Amino acid sequence: MKPKIILLYVLVVTTLWKCLFVGIDVEFSGGWYWLGFLVGEWKLVSVFIFFGLIPMCIVKFVFRERLSDYGLRIGEVVRTVRSFCIAFPFILFFAYAAAGSGLFEEVYPFNESLRRCNSAGMVSKKVFVCHAILYAGYYFGWEFMFRGFVQHGLSPTCGIGTAILIQTIPSAMLHFGHPTGEVLGSICAGLAWGYLAYRSRSILSGLAQHTILGVVLDWKLIYG
Repeated sequence: MKPKIILLYVLVVTTLWKCLFVGIDVEFSGGWYWLGFLVGEWKLVSVFIFFGLIPMCIVKFVFRERLSDYGLRIGEVVRTVRSFCIAFPFILFFAYAAAGSGLFEEVYPFNESLRRCNSAGMVSKKVFVCHAILYAGYYFGWEFMFRGFVQHGLSPTCGIGTAILIQTIPSAMLHFGHPTGEVLGSICAGLAWGYLAYRSRSILSGLAQHTILGVVLDWKLIYG
């Protein structure tokens, strides 16, 4: 029953999110400055809720299992820290390369009001810090959904290799419509972060890597 619940939830929620939870654009000027920003962050908040909080509630109150068994723990500290240190320079390189390619400006930042003001000095540092914090929540939801809820939930039934492949499919498909390099990269990242979550027994390293990639990319797109 548990695999059916997981797969049905992922099928419904990812489809609805891809179709319905698009960026909301409110004029980012004057007295609407902060309101426009907060409304524009809804796409990020929606992932935190529907990919993160609700699956966590399903684990706790429907499956009656521990969240730590789904990757929400420190895990193997040495492996987690080592993998992050190894990946960090590559993450920075990919973020800078993507920002400089010109292909990502129509997609990122997700917040339309930030994208409209993506020239130096147009977005205050305070606003960007708030955006980065909410972005971390977005990536928490993303990583818990796929590398936690799906992968850890299915692995006892179908094996860890198959579970990693299964979680990579919807994770990659949600990137459809983005630049080709990102779509292909999402397949590699899904497999790598899935394997890392298995080996380190935690989603933390993949979460940190994913968050830094997104935040640095947005920083470069906004501030150049």
